[in-house]
Amino acid sequence: MTPLFAAVFAALAGWHVGAGQVHACPGVPASRCTTVAAFASTAPLRDCAECVPHRTISTLPPNGIVLQVLLSREQPAPAKPSLAWPPHITPASLTGIEGVSNRYGVYQLFARVGDGEEAYVWAFFGRAHPTRAQIDEANAELATTRLR
Repeated sequence: MTPLFAAVFAALAGWHVGAGQVHACPGVPASRCTTVAAFASTAPLRDCAECVPHRTISTLPPNGIVLQVLLSREQPAPAKPSLAWPPHITPASLTGIEGVSNRYGVYQLFARVGDGEEAYVWAFFGRAHPTRAQIDEANAELATTRLR
């Protein structure tokens, strides 16, 4: 299987960025599936790179944003739609997620990207209805992300 590399966020002013380590997907050997997470947040991350960031979003100010990109490579590859990078968040694309209060705005996407990787993209906003400026800021940071 081709090696998997983490997404790399640019550290724009006001953003904290980082990434976890490549490891086997839960419950399967690395020869079948590997995964790695990267994050960018306007507040210091208080959770693991691939965890739903409950502790981080609980401290987000209303203008705060947390982005996560989890890449995985699986054999056989799941049939998912392809995505031209970067994804683009719009107010209409915001959803909720079980276990996260509806007082936070949430964006989520799962699609095939690059050379056989699947990307899980998450954005968490410090308010249920992020401002246009917040969405633009999140999209600007996502646009810096390199998928190596």
